[in-house]
Amino acid sequence: MNHTNTQSQATIRGFTIIEILVTVGVLILVAVGVSTIFSSIAETVNNGKRVAEINRFSAQLERVMRRDFENITRDGFMVIVHQYAPGDEPVNGWNDRDVQLSPADATDENANGDPGRPRRVDEIMFFSRGQYETARRAIAPSMIARSSEAAIYYGHGQKRRPKLTGNLDNANNLFFNPAIEDFNPASDKNNNYFGVNLAGLGVIATDGILNPNRYAADWSLLRHVTLLAQPETSGQDLPDELFGVRRVGDERQWLEDSDRQVALQPALRTIFGSLNLTLATTPSLPKWFKEYRPGGGAVLLQDAEAYRASGLVDVVTDDLPSIATIVRNGPGSGGWLGSPIDPIYTDFDIFNAQLETDVPTEPVIDPQQAINPASSIAQQRLWMLDALPSRWDLNTLTQLSRVRYEDIPTRILFEETAFGGPNSDASKRLRTYAEADQEMLGSSVFVPRCTEFIVEWSMGFIDRTITNPLDPEYKRMLWYGLPRAMDENDDGNFDPSRELYADRYLPRDLNSLPNGEEKNKQIATEKWMSELVMGHNAALQRDTEISMFGYQYSNPDGAFASDPVQPWPWPKFIRITISIADANDITLERTFQMVFEIPDASNN
Repeated sequence: MNHTNTQSQATIRGFTIIEILVTVGVLILVAVGVSTIFSSIAETVNNGKRVAEINRFSAQLERVMRRDFENITRDGFMVIVHQYAPGDEPVNGWNDRDVQLSPADATDENANGDPGRPRRVDEIMFFSRGQYETARRAIAPSMIARSSEAAIYYGHGQKRRPKLTGNLDNANNLFFNPAIEDFNPASDKNNNYFGVNLAGLGVIATDGILNPNRYAADWSLLRHVTLLAQPETSGQDLPDELFGVRRVGDERQWLEDSDRQVALQPALRTIFGSLNLTLATTPSLPKWFKEYRPGGGAVLLQDAEAYRASGLVDVVTDDLPSIATIVRNGPGSGGWLGSPIDPIYTDFDIFNAQLETDVPTEPVIDPQQAINPASSIAQQRLWMLDALPSRWDLNTLTQLSRVRYEDIPTRILFEETAFGGPNSDASKRLRTYAEADQEMLGSSVFVPRCTEFIVEWSMGFIDRTITNPLDPEYKRMLWYGLPRAMDENDDGNFDPSRELYADRYLPRDLNSLPNGEEKNKQIATEKWMSELVMGHNAALQRDTEISMFGYQYSNPDGAFASDPVQPWPWPKFIRITISIADANDITLERTFQMVFEIPDASNN
């Protein structure tokens, strides 16, 4: 009996160590497999969500841009600046202007020893008709600046370099206290960096001060809308009282529209940057948003200029006929010069001293002035460039700054004593405008994390000399801008032997057209269109190409006496290419492209 029990117990045994290890190993393999499957599924779902998100985002962008392009009017003009981000100082031309996507970007696509790659940061501005409204906070609910005409600008913005030392309430600290007379140059007022773009896109600052525009993943594409809003005349609906000011008696002029104020918002007299000083002053009309106390005393800066590059002004008391008059003729009367004069100084103290002492006479512009067929095409191009919200040195065709923006307000809160006390009407008014300025800094952001913006145009031409259907260029529409090739090996270099996405405009070979005056006229038009649309500066080594489309121009060689004035050719299509850093992983970029048809002249 005992023997039997012992034998039965002996036959009952547990798992060996090896069996347990094998079992655990199998379970681990199963778990890993299941985890991999679920991880793969999760990654697929996340990628699907990212693709869906970028598709929704691109569809929203396309809707806005398509509406803008569909509303283009040829009563205005169009300017396209094709350019690369400044990046580091180039050694061997444009492809050495490398910009990193993020600090983690160690790629060196053009094998020049610098991480990153060249990045396009084009600009485009045109005029549209529609329903537009100021982006600034309404000071009085019943007064909002609106217009049926506007200048639409797309281009990368520029954040200001921080100045964290000194008194934050000092009027010169324009990082914390943005001002409409600031055009956001490369550094703060008290630093002598004017003309050295240490805050440029992709530039590595060498002075130890952070450049917030260093990495492409930190850039933003702006859609800046400038209203062409005429001041309302007598009978304007004004609030009974606002910040202690009443709409009766002498106080009424503080509330009414003027050439420098629309719906209580700051306004420019003209869209042309070089004329801001000339047209800045209307001494009899106070502009209460311009009152501040730099030294503790009450000073009203009536004569100060304003710039759209400040990012704070989006109203111009100008109209399309007046703009056309200046572009076609230059001011031309009252002692004005025919070309835009840009008052650029290397020292801000000299600039401000000149500003405070120079009060030019405001000229009279006749919108009905006849077209001057002898006006210079180069002069017209300069005026068009001068109308951009970004700031340019017109003598060298050098960009001085872009439109300022910030991701968040630089000062969300103000101390109660910042404007002379918390309870007075004057302090409440000044604080309201200061808060509106802060909010305005982010109002134009259209595409955050925009790492590249490319604008190209087409007349709808094809190369008629290519007759082989097997040629990849056969009947392919020709696109113009900066040379851009398909980069099959992804090294970032331009190779003329590769298939081109776009190239500079050159007159076509029109020998295949039938002989006759119509052929000669077409040849003459295309011969001179290269000069009309391009403002290329060869010294910039392919960095910048400027395409401009406008009104009419004098027949360049006088060959057709019966038709001395020719229409300025406009493109039929605009192609936009946008790259965006992934919101969840800034080491990744996604690119999409849109093509827009430009309305013909009947849209005016």
